[in-house]
Amino acid sequence: MNRKRFTTVLIASMMVSVMALSLAACKKTKPTETTLESTEQTTTTTTTIPTTTLTEYAGPKTNDETVTWTETNLETPVTYYAQVSKGEFLNVRKGPGTQYEKVGTLTRGQTVVCVAKASGGWYKTEDGFYVSETYLTGTMPT
Repeated sequence: MNRKRFTTVLIASMMVSVMALSLAACKKTKPTETTLESTEQTTTTTTTIPTTTLTEYAGPKTNDETVTWTETNLETPVTYYAQVSKGEFLNVRKGPGTQYEKVGTLTRGQTVVCVAKASGGWYKTEDGFYVSETYLTGTMPT
């Protein structure tokens, strides 16, 4: 009987231990907070594109240059296109020659209306300024 009692006590104590462990496992605990910090790195590439500032060729501007050359009026005004290389500019001047002051520029394909032909291969524009006929064409450059 002692043995039976011992076995019963042993089983009872084991059940108590198992119940205690089960209760401990079911016990509510405060959840721990975990903070995860993330650092995002952004790389920015800046490309600088060189710019060209053009002298604006827009009226009304007046030409105060004294005419010392000969020019012949055209029967009707003629529209020409600036025929310069891409990225290049056609200078517009106060007189028919490179020695005269530059007052503006034309880009490739830009139109100009000419009203007279001056000596030395220059055209007078409807605004009273001059462009070299070397860089003018009657058709839009491609």
